[in-house]
Amino acid sequence: MIDVVERINELMRIKGWTAYELSNQTGISTNAIYDWNKTGATPTMQNIIKVCEAMDITLGFFFCGGDYKYTDDEKRLLNKWVALSEEQRKVVTDLIYSFNKAKV
Repeated sequence: MIDVVERINELMRIKGWTAYELSNQTGISTNAIYDWNKTGATPTMQNIIKVCEAMDITLGFFFCGGDYKYTDDEKRLLNKWVALSEEQRKVVTDLIYSFNKAKV
């Protein structure tokens, strides 16, 4: 498993950002960013998402690296997916699986 704080620091170095710049880009307080490094606090998933959005990277890239960028259509679908209830996600997933079976 990756060290989330180290990954954020790595991405900040790549961008040439300070904690102050990251704070300006994300709305996360500089104190919170400093605490991640000083106290070993772990950023929330919401804050990781803010970091990814500010750096124009996907969560997949954040956690796994690589250079894949989602298309606008994929981003729209993922944003819709996140808003679905568990029951709705199951219905959509079952529908996708049925499409895949129909290809056979």
